[in-house]
Amino acid sequence: MSRPSSSSGYTTPSSGFSRLPPIVTSESDREFLRALNEYIQQELGKVDATDDEQRYIVYKTAFNKIIEHVTAYQPLLTGIKKEYEDTIEAIKKAQREATFLHGKLKAMASEPSTIRNYRRRGDELEERVNIVQKDNERLRNQLLELKVKRKEREKQEREITEPPKRELKKDHRLIPGLTLEQCTDKELLQQKLIELDRQLKELTISFKTRYVPKSRKIELKDTLDEKVAYRDMLLRQGQFYKAKRQRLKFALEAAQAYNREKPPHQTVGDTVMMALQYAAAQARKQREAEQQGLGRPQSQGGEGGVGRESSALGDGPTPTAAFEDDDPNKEKEAEMMLEYIEKFNELFEDGKYEEAAIHAANSPKGILRTSATLAKFRAAKLDSEDVRMRIQGRTPLLMFCDALMSSVGIENARPDARLSLECVECVLYENRLDLLAHWIAQKRLTFTAEIGDTIRTNCQCKIPCRCSAQALAQNVFTQLKMYRDACVCLFRQGRIRAGIDLARIRCSFTRDDYTHLLKACPSLQLLHAFVQTDSREGEGSVLPLPLGQVILTLIEESRFDLVLQFLQELQNMPSKDQPQSSSFYEAVLADTETTEHQWEGLVHVLQDQGYDETALALLAALTVLQAMKNALRTSQDKLATPPDTPPADSQDALA
Repeated sequence: MSRPSSSSGYTTPSSGFSRLPPIVTSESDREFLRALNEYIQQELGKVDATDDEQRYIVYKTAFNKIIEHVTAYQPLLTGIKKEYEDTIEAIKKAQREATFLHGKLKAMASEPSTIRNYRRRGDELEERVNIVQKDNERLRNQLLELKVKRKEREKQEREITEPPKRELKKDHRLIPGLTLEQCTDKELLQQKLIELDRQLKELTISFKTRYVPKSRKIELKDTLDEKVAYRDMLLRQGQFYKAKRQRLKFALEAAQAYNREKPPHQTVGDTVMMALQYAAAQARKQREAEQQGLGRPQSQGGEGGVGRESSALGDGPTPTAAFEDDDPNKEKEAEMMLEYIEKFNELFEDGKYEEAAIHAANSPKGILRTSATLAKFRAAKLDSEDVRMRIQGRTPLLMFCDALMSSVGIENARPDARLSLECVECVLYENRLDLLAHWIAQKRLTFTAEIGDTIRTNCQCKIPCRCSAQALAQNVFTQLKMYRDACVCLFRQGRIRAGIDLARIRCSFTRDDYTHLLKACPSLQLLHAFVQTDSREGEGSVLPLPLGQVILTLIEESRFDLVLQFLQELQNMPSKDQPQSSSFYEAVLADTETTEHQWEGLVHVLQDQGYDETALALLAALTVLQAMKNALRTSQDKLATPPDTPPADSQDALA
């Protein structure tokens, strides 16, 4: 639209605002208004007609679109929209306040009735409290009355009433066990009375001392442990003081000898220190000799170091011997051991095998940690069929072995070789490899070759071992440094590479050893390890066994199935140096020890057994090997027989 001119009679208002253009100025504006009307009609059809909030949102969105479309009127329309929104918000706020005030008014209107109801409820509760207090007072009075009556009754029971006088009736019967003449003998009756009094006192004492609470037994055991610990402490102190007295005696004798001679280049302190060091060294040698079972050292002169010690330190007894001679508790210790053995026998005869086993395993000085005690528990298993013998699925023998091993390392040393072997046989018979593994890991056995062989032969698994017996035997042989047997255990576990490494490093196996090992535990992994080199060893490594000897050994053992499977795997396995060829040809060419006659016999054996393809592959490899040998022999012959008159330059070249 064009602006009308001033000549047409239209005048500009006198205000300071600029004149605004009309809203609809083009066809696009009309299209926009038509689209806006359609949008409003569609959105109003989608919303609820009674919901003012949703209708307000529709018109609000339409108004925003108008503001975005009309840029010239955007400030004016935005101000109008803001005023409308403020007005609507004020109306909503007024409605919310009206609702709140309406609820508050209703609450204020119902406040008097609420207070009246609360007061009525309080009165009811006070009445109930009064009733409860009255009941409590009544019950308290009844309780006091009952207490008074109980005290009176107890007082009456405590009162000592004079017993009614009883008339003694004359008993004309004879005393049991006595004749008529003895019943009239006053002296005999007096003796019988004294004897009966003594028996009565013994029965009374026995009744009071024989049956005591179990807590008393625990108290006595704790007291005994304290006394024993105190005694051991005193023994250690006494031994320390005696050793100290002996050292002071040595020092005094050395000082006196120094004062008698007074050497020029030595002080009294040096003399005393040398004497003490010499005495300590001789005492240490004496202890080592006693531990090795060499017997008590002689106290008189001789060429040994102990004799020199006695002559240097005096002819008196050693500190240990003097201490043992002065020990006042030897007899008491023997009595305690006898009581300990009697207690064990009592527990064993009562069938308390668990307690008897623990009692024997913790015996002082190991007096019951012997094979005889183990044989006693084994006999109990064979002689009795009592159900209580198998407590938690364990036999009496296994109870003793378990208690014996559990006590190792606390105060007792490991059992000897024979007892250790019997314990191992017990757990193997009971199929308790878990216990055996624990004993071996904790080093509670005295390891011997017999123990390792027993564990190894107990395994009935096929290679590889699944029951872990071979691993336990390997642990035993390794600790005994019996590496050959450890290698066998590794092979039986299927750990072929580890066994071969151990055999090369520790055992230096020969071909005969490998052959015996192949016969003992043949497997495909072992065969491959024998005829193939390890990549870690590099080139030039020596094979344990050549291919021909491996196959011939298996045929001697009638293991044709293993031979066929082994050769087929070798044929399908590519070579390391030449991937286009197989490891079978590489192994045949590397075998320089097997003779042609043996190879031919091997081919005939394979054909006789029906393995024609394998025999054909072996014959082809042998043909190639023979051709290579012939070519090598021909070249060596040519080099060995040169021409008669070679030229000078050729002679120089040959040189």
